[in-house]
Amino acid sequence: MKKKQSWIPFLLIAAMLCWCRTGMGEYARYETLFFDTFDTVVQIIGFAQDQETFNRIAAEAETMFRRLHQVYDTYHEYENINNARKVNREAAIAPIPAEPELIELLLFARRMQPLTQGTVNIALGPVLSIWHAFREATETSANVEIPNTETLAAAAAHIDFDRVIIDEAACTVYFADPEIQLDMGSIAKGFATEMVAQWMLTTEMPSFVISAGGNVRTGNPPLDGRANWTIGIQAPESAEFLEKLTIANTSAVTSGDYHRYVMVDGERYHHIISPFTLMPANGMRSVTVVCEDSGLADLLSTAFFILPLDEGMSLADTLAVDALWLLADGRLEMTKGMSEIAASRH
Repeated sequence: MKKKQSWIPFLLIAAMLCWCRTGMGEYARYETLFFDTFDTVVQIIGFAQDQETFNRIAAEAETMFRRLHQVYDTYHEYENINNARKVNREAAIAPIPAEPELIELLLFARRMQPLTQGTVNIALGPVLSIWHAFREATETSANVEIPNTETLAAAAAHIDFDRVIIDEAACTVYFADPEIQLDMGSIAKGFATEMVAQWMLTTEMPSFVISAGGNVRTGNPPLDGRANWTIGIQAPESAEFLEKLTIANTSAVTSGDYHRYVMVDGERYHHIISPFTLMPANGMRSVTVVCEDSGLADLLSTAFFILPLDEGMSLADTLAVDALWLLADGRLEMTKGMSEIAASRH
């Protein structure tokens, strides 16, 4: 039986964010939410001088989110948008124009791939599509075969990101290998969240929180006297908090094995696939990364989920980011910086 992404992480974060006073001075706290972008519910909380100001900024943020969802969508095409789906379908024929936001994401992913030791490869689409089809098939059949090593290895012959030719000046993409397929799942939502957050910081409402599933991006501190926002990290299959973090002007992004998965013969097959084994990564239940850039935090939460703990900790230190690991055996590990913002350590 397939386990789809649930509302639980969003609701837990929302509950934490609601624990604040209604206003301070001329500012008051407002919130809204919208649906069907990046397959999750997006919530925006902000301190504004009036409802009209909040509504205007939140509406523009929603418009930005919806456009970016369409740009990074690998499943659907949209009129007058040269998005990831269109690139996947046509880039093997000839260089194809792509939206500037898509070019920006591809270039970011290319810069980061060697830094993450190849753990996050957005050209992993041929392998990920096999696992996606497997999880989808379990909705209608109890006798779905687990992808075999031969099929996965054949797909893995076409995941070389270096064969994705990006012309930044011309804003085009070309696949030198016709069987390459892009998959944005490890980075797109965080990358989009950061774009929206950077714009919101320039508006009359720089004190805000964006919560998009497991992606939280905070702006300036709340205008209710507190120095930070408080967010809760959901424990797997539980209404309890794994940890509570106090943050401002930064992001906290969680990747876990407990929202998109199937159980087959008592084994969990989730959506975070190692490019090394071509199988769901094991050893972790969840990883939360805290750093300013939500796109980087999104990418690193996947990388740290795939890497062994010691290598993940070393990389976190190298990149000067903080992280919290929930290991498969139930142990909780965190960087020194994370312990300074984690409620359980104070």
